[in-house]
Amino acid sequence: MVKTSIIITNFNYARYLGRCIRSCINQSMPHEDYEVIVVDDGSTDHSKKAIESFADRVKPVFIEHSGVAYASNIGIREALGMFIVRIDADDYINQNMLLFMTEILVWNPDIGFVYCDHFLVNEKEEKIGRLRLNTVEMLYNHGAGIMFRKSNLEAIGLYDVTLQNCEDYDLVTRYLKNFDGYYLKLPLYRYFKHDNSLTSDKEERVKWRKLATDKNRPEV
Repeated sequence: MVKTSIIITNFNYARYLGRCIRSCINQSMPHEDYEVIVVDDGSTDHSKKAIESFADRVKPVFIEHSGVAYASNIGIREALGMFIVRIDADDYINQNMLLFMTEILVWNPDIGFVYCDHFLVNEKEEKIGRLRLNTVEMLYNHGAGIMFRKSNLEAIGLYDVTLQNCEDYDLVTRYLKNFDGYYLKLPLYRYFKHDNSLTSDKEERVKWRKLATDKNRPEV
C-alpha cells in the first residue's frame, strides 16, 4: 500500500532534475510504500527526456505551463498516498527523510503535518548553512519539504492557483488554522539557493505575499 506520495514540480530545471529524482527514488523507506510523481509544468528545455529516463520509478505528468500551484494540485489529485510532500526540482532530500516523516504521521493521528530543517547547499552540493524552521515565519518562507495529510489538503481546498508566488505561504496559513504541525529538528531537506531559484526575487515575493496575506485576513 502506498503510504506517501512525493510530488516533484518542475519547470525548466532539467539541469538539476536528475539529482532531485535520484534522491527521491533512493529513500530508505520500502519502495512499495511510496511513489514519486513528477509534474512537468510545460518545460521548454530537455526536462521531458530527463524524466523519461526514470520512467520505471516515477509517475510522469506533463501539463501546459500553468504555475507551481496548479502543477502541485495536479500532483496531489494523482497521488495514491495518505501523505503528501512536495519537493522543488532543483532541491533534493536526505535518504531517511520520507521514512522519518511518514512514521511520525502514521503513529500520531493528532499531528496534521511534519516539517524539518534544511541544509543550504551550493553548486558542488557542499553544505554551506543550516536553515532552522523553528519559527512560523521560517515555515512560511520554506514550504517545500513539508509532509501533509492528503485528506487535510483536500479539506482546505489545495493550493490557490491564482497565486503565482507565495503559494506555500498561503497554503500553510490556511492549514495552520485547522491542523497542528510537528517540528522535526533534523536537517533532512537540501535547499539549493542559486540565481534562478524560485524564491530569489525578493521584491516579487513581497508583492505576492501581501496578496496572500490579504486573502487570508479575517473579514470584519
